[in-house]
Amino acid sequence: MDVILQPPATARAGYPLQQPVIVRLRTINADADDALADSTNFYAVASLTPGGPNTTCSTDPTVLSNFLGGRRFDSVHPYSDGDADGLPISVANEDPRGVGYMYFPDLMIRQEGTYRIRVTLIHIRSTSGDAPLSPSSGGASVQSVESNPIIVQGNGPSTPLARANGDGEDDDGGWLEVLRTIQTRRRSRG
Repeated sequence: MDVILQPPATARAGYPLQQPVIVRLRTINADADDALADSTNFYAVASLTPGGPNTTCSTDPTVLSNFLGGRRFDSVHPYSDGDADGLPISVANEDPRGVGYMYFPDLMIRQEGTYRIRVTLIHIRSTSGDAPLSPSSGGASVQSVESNPIIVQGNGPSTPLARANGDGEDDDGGWLEVLRTIQTRRRSRG
């Protein structure tokens, strides 16, 4: 597995990430067609981990789980899936070992700090041969991969400049921080 579309390097607490996270699944030991047939027995789960050794955020998995919102579960989509055409990057696969991809479009981190998104592939076991597979059936972790670090900043007050881009995000190229600094300096002089 590898992350083929990384999350943005920075984000605002409480807002969806500005781009999805996409993870590619490849096989090493089996024929790709056989692995694709077995891929219906796998789910991927996105979770948060601390972003590095100097991170001051919690390391408790329960706390970190509460900090991550959005769609955190996905099945393996084959590359031939028509949904791949609408993704922000091409996930077309020329790799003969390619199996498919997992797509996490609306993840949101609720607490400021530095984090990584870990995607864990879980092999689901059915309780009976006829029962449909689901995440609640139980399973075993097969592999995981982590994203690059994401620095999550406080969401701060909403301003007209932040809303000007029309999508509700505060991505203004850093100008809001410059304006806040200027306002703070003016207040301290006055």
